[in-house]
Amino acid sequence: MGRPSRRGPAVLALTALAFGLFWASETFVSPAGRRSCLTNSRSPPASPEARVVSAQFFGDSDAPAVKETVVIQEDYRLAAIFFTLGLVLSSALPYAGFGFGLFVLLLGVLFFVQTGRLRFIFDEEAFELKTVGGDEKLNESGENVLVGGENRWKYKSFVNWEFFPKGLVEQGIPPILVYFKETQTPKEKWMKGPGASANSPEAIEGGAVAGQVHFFPCICNAQQIKAEFEKRGCQKLQ
Repeated sequence: MGRPSRRGPAVLALTALAFGLFWASETFVSPAGRRSCLTNSRSPPASPEARVVSAQFFGDSDAPAVKETVVIQEDYRLAAIFFTLGLVLSSALPYAGFGFGLFVLLLGVLFFVQTGRLRFIFDEEAFELKTVGGDEKLNESGENVLVGGENRWKYKSFVNWEFFPKGLVEQGIPPILVYFKETQTPKEKWMKGPGASANSPEAIEGGAVAGQVHFFPCICNAQQIKAEFEKRGCQKLQ
């Protein structure tokens, strides 16, 4: 009896990940924090700096807004990694490996195109996805394919955000996915796609807060987008 292949589980896992990335990159679709603030009417008013910190940790709606609009810099490293990995798999593995390698290579091409086409914007009140026009002007990206509505979410609606795999951003390495969860999307749509798992009773019992899940491949500067999430007071589970 021949020995079972050791590549089977790995190939299946990578296929599932690649499919999810493909779907997320094209649709830009798709846990969470508690708001708490104790006040004392006799206490002196907080300083602007203290109110900014309060907004970041407790969602203080009275904190001064950051008025600067920031366009996150594009980052082609994820596209390059997938393209190179696809070439290696296609040449190193025969038969099924070639097909899988070709799929990963095509994902790299897709990510390269999307990196040049999409821009992630932080304005005074919301995080937004826009597209680059032929004249380099930023245009509206249309409705979200999965749940409808604008690809624009107010910071006060954020209940969590994260990068996957975790820990890479702090080391200057691009993660694969950017994740965030918000409550602006109508509640009846929260269970679509990955929301069914992220909003399951088990997830809520484990500390998650219900909301609409969004994933997108990290085709932008991860350190910069992390800094903006923090500066704009977007809530995050600790």
